[in-house]
Amino acid sequence: MAKISLSRKEKSIDSILNWYEDQVEALRDLKNKIVRAVIYSNAGVKVNPKFLELTIGEIDEYFENSEEELNHLVCFDLISATEALLRVDYYDKISKKDKSPVGREFRVINKKKRNKVSLEDDIVTTWKTATGDTSFSNFLGLLKYRHWLAHGRYWQPKLGRQFSVDIAYEISENIYDVIAVKS
Repeated sequence: MAKISLSRKEKSIDSILNWYEDQVEALRDLKNKIVRAVIYSNAGVKVNPKFLELTIGEIDEYFENSEEELNHLVCFDLISATEALLRVDYYDKISKKDKSPVGREFRVINKKKRNKVSLEDDIVTTWKTATGDTSFSNFLGLLKYRHWLAHGRYWQPKLGRQFSVDIAYEISENIYDVIAVKS
């Protein structure tokens, strides 16, 4: 096995979700402050001057776009945290010579691929096959969304469904639960 120095600095999906909720609240508070400043002609409220020239409709659109962008970024973070969980679990099972069916399969994969193990084709597929849990199929779909985000969103994605923070969190949480039970 190629020696990997794990940082052990992975983010938890709960901390990501808590941060997201704080940011949504902050965006909404800022929007309300700006709307008040525009309606009441900046009556003692300091806001970025770029907002004072906008209509209420334009302000609504700006903050809808901001919240949509926040949703994309938080989904990306949730997917990344789940990838970290899966990869750390993979390396832990190999290094500890885990005797479970998943651990045994990971060692076979490691002998063949060394440091070229694929998250999708090797790690997630092994878990999916071993458990039959649909969470892993759902995560593969979520990874397609991640690829679209990570590569600049320049094509029209064929995802089969819309992903939101709630859906990404639920899929990630299910993966965490399965791995916690099986590890």
